[in-house]
Amino acid sequence: MAGAVAACNSNGDDGEIQVKPEDTTTLPKDLSLVVASYVHVTGLDERVAMAFIRGNGPFNPEGDVEFTIDGRPVEAAKHADGILLPYYLMRQRFDRPGVHDVKATVAGQELSAALEVVEPAKAGALLPGQPMVRVPSPTVADAKGVNPICTKKPVCPLHDVSLDAALDEKKPLAVLFSTPALCQSQLCGPVLDNLLAARAEFADKVRMLHVEIYTDLTGKTLAPAVQAYKLQAEPFLFLAGADGVVRERLDNAYDKVEVRDALRRLTSA
Repeated sequence: MAGAVAACNSNGDDGEIQVKPEDTTTLPKDLSLVVASYVHVTGLDERVAMAFIRGNGPFNPEGDVEFTIDGRPVEAAKHADGILLPYYLMRQRFDRPGVHDVKATVAGQELSAALEVVEPAKAGALLPGQPMVRVPSPTVADAKGVNPICTKKPVCPLHDVSLDAALDEKKPLAVLFSTPALCQSQLCGPVLDNLLAARAEFADKVRMLHVEIYTDLTGKTLAPAVQAYKLQAEPFLFLAGADGVVRERLDNAYDKVEVRDALRRLTSA
């Protein structure tokens, strides 16, 4: 499995995560703009997340940052609540596949990054409007050959129902595919914590599940549920309605604010 940004350290334990803003009077020479979201397709209002990396670690700019995509200004909201990688979230509809140019202006200096957009058939992940894949997932009662069923420490409480059974409940569903202990982007632990932080607010409205990526700690074999979803990276959070159809997808970095907003949209639809 691939990870787009190997910038953060987390063992998946609970705890507040904060990265303080840094002075941008003089930008570091090793600063780069990176894409912090995985899947971008044509024809949909796509979630685009961008972040700054200094060396091998996150950089949190102080002050305003302006973004353009293919030369056109784009509104971007900064997110940094419960995530080691502060990111800028924007929505964009792409009419053509290929590489698109993203530029960020920080303290009068410009950085650029290449954003790849593909046709929906090449997405490599479920898209909004598509049905969730009906497949069993490991539970406390039946691990289905996966050990451990959760690499978070302590084990998270989102393994009490199998994914196929959860779909039968006809209830809004939030399914996170992530492996806190083995995640290449090292964001799997923090995003799981951010989902768990919203659990109390949405416990009666949304069934939440966590699915590990690998069958064991060697990280060599993908778990059957992950294979069924044909994921090329992690983490991925799918939000589906009571009809089992995907409404939204959050991938790689997402903070507490973004996941709560997405869950509120899911439950108000």
